Amino acid sequence: MGDCMKAYLKILISLFLIILFVGCLDYENGGLSGAYESDNNNIDSQKLNNLNLEGKTVVLEFYADWCGYCKALEPTMNQLEKEGVEIIKINTDEYPELGRQFGVRGLPTVVYIKDGKEVGRTIGYDPEEITKKAKELYN
Repeated sequence: MGDCMKAYLKILISLFLIILFVGCLDYENGGLSGAYESDNNNIDSQKLNNLNLEGKTVVLEFYADWCGYCKALEPTMNQLEKEGVEIIKINTDEYPELGRQFGVRGLPTVVYIKDGKEVGRTIGYDPEEITKKAKELYN
């Protein structure tokens, strides 16, 4: 393989990695603007201590303010709320212990709870799957 081809391959791999990890960038300082936080269903300290999901049907959305894919998912989650899906938004930077409790390894992570038990989860940005699974909870 020629030197030119090796250089071209290195550039392609670098671009691929940049695109792959762009969702993990901190957009707070100049990228995407606006806070992701929705005051309606963000978990607070009292809810954290009393998070009892027994018998409940709810969607848990684990996110972080710096996560670009989490911010991109916001319109989908807001639409689901308007359609009557109960969503509890949990900032993993503020409540890492809750993220550990639910085995969150990547963001965004959406956990579907029916009758108090986890029935599925979506890891990463997949608005179509999230919409489908969230609506299935209530059928």
